Amino acid sequence: MPTTVVRAEDSAQAMDEIVARLGPDALILSTVKRNGMVEITATTDPVPPKEAVAIATQPAPEAPAAVPSTAEIVPMPQVEQPKSPVSTASGAEAPKAGFAKLFKSRMNPVPGETAKVVATPAPNADTDGVAALMRRTQIAPAATVLRARRLVLVGRVGAGKSLLSLQIAAAQAQAGRDVQVSFVGASHADGAYLMSKSRLLGCPMDFANADMLKKSPTDCDLHIVVVSGRSALPEDVIDAMATQEDTVAVLTLPLGMRRKAVLTSASQWRALDPVVALTTNPGEELDPDDITGLVDAGLPLTWISAMKSVVGALTAADRDQISAALSQTLPAGIQSLYAQKPSSSGGVE
Repeated sequence: MPTTVVRAEDSAQAMDEIVARLGPDALILSTVKRNGMVEITATTDPVPPKEAVAIATQPAPEAPAAVPSTAEIVPMPQVEQPKSPVSTASGAEAPKAGFAKLFKSRMNPVPGETAKVVATPAPNADTDGVAALMRRTQIAPAATVLRARRLVLVGRVGAGKSLLSLQIAAAQAQAGRDVQVSFVGASHADGAYLMSKSRLLGCPMDFANADMLKKSPTDCDLHIVVVSGRSALPEDVIDAMATQEDTVAVLTLPLGMRRKAVLTSASQWRALDPVVALTTNPGEELDPDDITGLVDAGLPLTWISAMKSVVGALTAADRDQISAALSQTLPAGIQSLYAQKPSSSGGVE
């Protein structure tokens, strides 16, 4: 019985049967599963090599006529590789190293090459350009503006007029002034936020008609009026406001406005000779373009308002502080990394 086929429920039973029939030296030819049964084919006959006959019938290869000895082999001339980097004068760009490779080589330099590494200076703003810009910037002191008995806040929708009015009201009420707040607009829903917050500050608030602005305030020390950006004031109201010495218009502009938009807003309220309050959202920083837009429009800056809270978020414009904000450098922790020199053992010293 040289070749046997065994079927069982599993491979263990089939192998036991193969060993019982052919012995432990049996050669397994195939193992398949058919109809849920394991079928193993095994044999005890030795299997001859498949290519034994073909190898025996192949003619022996002819010996080479002459093989030169090792001493007679002349080595091919080697082209010396240039030690310096390939020049890009021919127009071909040299391959650029990846960021990870450059960072690794900077932080873990090869010993002996540390002296070649030069610390990169920290990037600084163009202080000369900032100084020239600040010389052209007009500042309307907040103390002078607050001498007026009425502040009229104007600007586009979403500029931050309501929160700015609350910031001014909170600061002046704390200083002891009698403050009243009014909202001028077609929709009372737009002034709902202003009304709820004004009550918390203890400042009376009402919804007024634009014609109210034709007369100077008489009922309080400071009257803050927020004009909705959804509709423009009538020309006769603007003309009447322009003649009032105790009324100041505050044009509210958010950071990041394009120069054209700033010029358009300035032309709309030019008759009132407004001052400007810049409003900033969390994460925004003052940019030279913001100041350049005011300079080109001929608008004086009075306040910088952070749109984060009512109390402690209004800053009077100060030339030195603005210059410092525009000329700010990297934080000290980042600058210290630029000042450190790489060590030969890796890392920085």
